[in-house]
Amino acid sequence: MSRRWRLLRDGITDAHAHFAVEEAILRMVGEGASPPTLRLRQVQRAVFVGVFQNAWDEVNVDYCREHGIKIVRRLSGGGAVYHDLGSFCYSAFFLRDMFPQSDEALYPLFARPIIQTCADFGVTARFHGRNDVLVGERKIYGSAQIALYDSFAHSGTFLVNMDFDTLARALTPPASKFRGKTAQSVEERVTSLARELGRDVPVDEVMGVFVRRFRDEFGVELAPGEIADEEQALAQALLQEKYATDEWNLGPRHAYRTFVSTRIPEGTLALSIRMEGGRVREADIQGDILLPNKDAVMALASRWTGLSLSEALATLAEASLPDAIRRALGALLAEAEREDAKHGATPIGQQYDAAR
Repeated sequence: MSRRWRLLRDGITDAHAHFAVEEAILRMVGEGASPPTLRLRQVQRAVFVGVFQNAWDEVNVDYCREHGIKIVRRLSGGGAVYHDLGSFCYSAFFLRDMFPQSDEALYPLFARPIIQTCADFGVTARFHGRNDVLVGERKIYGSAQIALYDSFAHSGTFLVNMDFDTLARALTPPASKFRGKTAQSVEERVTSLARELGRDVPVDEVMGVFVRRFRDEFGVELAPGEIADEEQALAQALLQEKYATDEWNLGPRHAYRTFVSTRIPEGTLALSIRMEGGRVREADIQGDILLPNKDAVMALASRWTGLSLSEALATLAEASLPDAIRRALGALLAEAEREDAKHGATPIGQQYDAAR
């Protein structure tokens, strides 16, 4: 692994510009034009939506617009999260072959500096599930990953001083998000360093501790740097064409006839589907699932257009997806079929059993 990384604190607090820069760095690292980078950032009030999510279902769009809270869709999976200047995020950009661990193993690995940072402030934290760090039973940190060709980004969010009231008003997660859990609302499920300590904590102080812990954990030299001109130019283009647009951030507000969802270890998975004459006319796979490579999921929904539900089910056998997600999609297709059967469609339950 390269021992010299760029430490980037560019001061960008606009959520749309922030994600344009993130994608630009990811692309340039993959092209060998940018070094491995640890980027620290804070943003003005914003909601980050996972790449697979339906923003209209997960976010109180009207409230956010009324109160100047930006909504932006990120490239990585996971759930919708609220951010403000009271917390911070980081992204580690690198070539994937720099780490021998599996993608799954990177989650607990990159959580170590967070757990150590909590300990430095006298707070006991632990890694939990696939991508979270908890204090007690409440989440103080979550992470997500995205792969692009040979480059990789691991990103995390550390809640320091959180405005829980605005968080509760800005997010509208589905009930399935809390199924089987003690917490039945977002504000019950999360905590912050300030809440645990009973006092506000300077975010800059926490970021400084985290940087030292990251450096020591991975044995790297973190050299302060700036955004390169090429990165800046690409980020500006991505901002105008993508991250500043409602088309990317919100997407259309479809009125699908059938909406079914389920919860699996990888997260919440949902299927929105519209049928005409026994054929799929529109399909959208949504949820807060964590997949570094989103292309397989997005291509699958597009491939279903024009197919019967039986034919759509058959495509799952060829999809490059984890088995749990493939089985969950099969179950959702079968459930969608049951809804559509009320209008004369042919059952596909037996085909689903075979696909398992």
